[in-house]
Amino acid sequence: MTDESVIKISIIKEIPFFGSRDSLESRLRNVSLRGFPHVRIYKDASFEFIHLSPHEIKSGLHTPQPNVYRTHIDKIRDLVSLFKKNGIDIMHLDKTYDFLAESGNGKLTEWTILPPVVEQFFIPDTEDGKFDYEKLIGDELREALKKEGLWLNPAALELDQTSMDCVYNLINDGSHRIHYGFENNGIIVLRASNMTPGFPYYAVPQPYSRVKVVPERDQAIETKIHVVKEPGHKNLYRLFPSGGIKSGDVRPKKVSK
Repeated sequence: MTDESVIKISIIKEIPFFGSRDSLESRLRNVSLRGFPHVRIYKDASFEFIHLSPHEIKSGLHTPQPNVYRTHIDKIRDLVSLFKKNGIDIMHLDKTYDFLAESGNGKLTEWTILPPVVEQFFIPDTEDGKFDYEKLIGDELREALKKEGLWLNPAALELDQTSMDCVYNLINDGSHRIHYGFENNGIIVLRASNMTPGFPYYAVPQPYSRVKVVPERDQAIETKIHVVKEPGHKNLYRLFPSGGIKSGDVRPKKVSK
């Protein structure tokens, strides 16, 4: 365990899924896009909790990044243990927790943990079975890319569809926790559907069967395939609000000095 590893957690607040004030649902409905801060990508979305077995993870999920890192998975293992001491199973969440984390070097950070998020959506195909992303690009995104002199990534249009019905369950957040679940009897995820149209996820879905465990991030080769040319893909990043929706990989929302 390094000095940056979490050695202690304290629950600050338990947050229900439903609620008009502070709830997981209200936080999700305020998630915006980096390049389009006025767009609420989950404003009218439908949400459901589903339990996925290791077999269902491998056969039914897609991922934007078929690399996972053993160092990150080890951090998830440690988080699972720390939360269990507080009577919480983070592999089977149906709510959210704001919590304070203490690392080995004494740093205190505030996090939020929620079930991993999976987006379910339809990607049309061409007559020869390729991804037809052009039909998913709305007028606003089209105009923004045009102003930047950008358009779709040709590599994304050369790929064969990997879903028989063109429906994809793509990991959006919490990929390392999902892989920990793959290695340890499954996990509950939060599946979102009916996202705001015209703004597809920024990376092409790849079958979970392609996932490989890499010892460390520095040893990995980039395997994401962006839907639009760089750097335009960053416009489509889902930005979780300062309320702190983060899962899987731990990132501070506020650091105490």
